[in-house]
Amino acid sequence: MISKNTRTSKNTRISKNTRISKNTMQPKKAIVLVVLGLFIGLSSSIASASEAMLKRFFIEVNTLQADFNQRIVDESGMTLEIKKGVFSLSRPGKFRWNYANDDEDFPLGLQIISDGRLITFFEPDLDTANQRSMQNALEQVPTLLLVESGERLETHFNIVDFGLTDGLSWVALKPKDENAGYQELMIGFAKEVLSAIVLTDGLGNETSLTLSNVVTNTELETALFEFTPADGVDVIRQ
Repeated sequence: MISKNTRTSKNTRISKNTRISKNTMQPKKAIVLVVLGLFIGLSSSIASASEAMLKRFFIEVNTLQADFNQRIVDESGMTLEIKKGVFSLSRPGKFRWNYANDDEDFPLGLQIISDGRLITFFEPDLDTANQRSMQNALEQVPTLLLVESGERLETHFNIVDFGLTDGLSWVALKPKDENAGYQELMIGFAKEVLSAIVLTDGLGNETSLTLSNVVTNTELETALFEFTPADGVDVIRQ
């Protein structure tokens, strides 16, 4: 989790408090940015190692599946929401976030699904699915190129290597586009395994995700990244 002071210096310490405002980026949009962000001397050696981990992640990881915990807090530090679920990724362009739900009538919460062509936000309790074209998203938000490949990472981001802090190796991706809608995406690795993601929005507030039980490069069923609406589900194409 990254403090607000980590935006300007490599030597800034990573704190354990995160911030996100009710009036800032919607959780759905934040998660998409998070996912899309994923798809794209001794002290000096340690720092450069973190950036190397990020680049190897894009080159070597073709599929990934993990449990996640998401925490959102307001500007005063009060927790607004804690969610958990399962995250799945398959390059190129496919991902799925399955949120758990405390409601016994609707055990499965929000689902965010990409088949490489469409991104679907399915809310089972509302029987509603909102879809948008991946191509349109690519045109509107350059960071979505990371879903496809990390080859053009440096074209769209300034990469800042924070090195090892609190047991994780951290790299910051700062978008070159001033209208990106967020300040930076921090990615943390534990022994070269993707372990934490922190998104800082345009006002300096943060949302954090912690990954566990991470498994990479195993075969994932194609159906996992497909959305087939049941009878009665209202599908809205944007």
